[in-house]
Amino acid sequence: MKRTKYPAVTILVVTLNNERTIETCLKAIQNQEYPKKQIEYLNIDGGSTDRTVAILTRFGFKSIRSPILHNAEAQRGVGLKHAKHNLIVSLDADNYLPHKKWLRQMVEPFMDDPKIVHVHTLHYTYRPTDTLFNRYCALFGVADPIVFYVGRPDRLPQNVKSWNSGKILKESVSYCTVEFTKDTLPTVGCNGVVYRRDLLLKYAQSDPMHFLHIDVFADLLVKGYNRYAIVNNDVIHDTAVSLSALMKKRIAFLSSYYLKPSIARRYLIYDPTKPVDRFKLMLFVFYTATWIKPLFDGIVGFIAIPDVAWLLNPIVCWMYLYAYGITSIKRVLFLKNYE
Repeated sequence: MKRTKYPAVTILVVTLNNERTIETCLKAIQNQEYPKKQIEYLNIDGGSTDRTVAILTRFGFKSIRSPILHNAEAQRGVGLKHAKHNLIVSLDADNYLPHKKWLRQMVEPFMDDPKIVHVHTLHYTYRPTDTLFNRYCALFGVADPIVFYVGRPDRLPQNVKSWNSGKILKESVSYCTVEFTKDTLPTVGCNGVVYRRDLLLKYAQSDPMHFLHIDVFADLLVKGYNRYAIVNNDVIHDTAVSLSALMKKRIAFLSSYYLKPSIARRYLIYDPTKPVDRFKLMLFVFYTATWIKPLFDGIVGFIAIPDVAWLLNPIVCWMYLYAYGITSIKRVLFLKNYE
């Protein structure tokens, strides 16, 4: 059905020294076939010292310096407070919109169903010419294999073509409507998503000090807001130029949001109090130690889409097991000292 009127949206981009990627991100936004008068361009910057803010200003973004520096999650909370419109298009500086109709496709579920809370893409964009590690993330649909193996990814591998978790209410060529519970909610909330500002402000712990991009949607589940749409679309995630850069980003994230006892998590990828979660984590450790399952999954993917990036899976699993292990040890020591 041809749309004649689209809702107003706020495109929210959070940044911190993203000179490498930000111009590509903004050019893709500028290229969208969407009514320009219906778009607010908003940036929350975490204290950039390079040309990031100057580039954003040149592209017409209103840039606000976050009162909480070097904290992307807090910046999202600040953006929520400052946004003018109810639909928030949340993009990181390393997210590129792959085609001109991306934004239209992502807001259409909200136009069809007023109960929709959040919309995300089915896949990350796979580009054969991309870096090896970006290809790995796009092929598996995750930057973190633990999320993949415990069954909580918000994007699917390239060799899987239809959504398969939660309670599926409706499927069409354009998108799938799903209801999640706290046990099935994927790792939603960032990397090219659209969500409702009004619900987060009213029902979630969305102030900058408590904003975590997955946890705020776990907050909404408690209030009965559990309907999502997964659009048959994708988004480019230029997450890392190398495996070491990818690991550095992940360890920084874990250290920032996993170590701090002041941030009460409402969403856990792995809940140690649940036997099923403990079992899944033990399986991941066993898979990683033996290499068999990660290598098998890589080979299955390679048969579907021949790319050696699939075969990095055993190595990436080992490196993430190391990252989580080091962070967990630091957490124990941190909490002991904190007490």
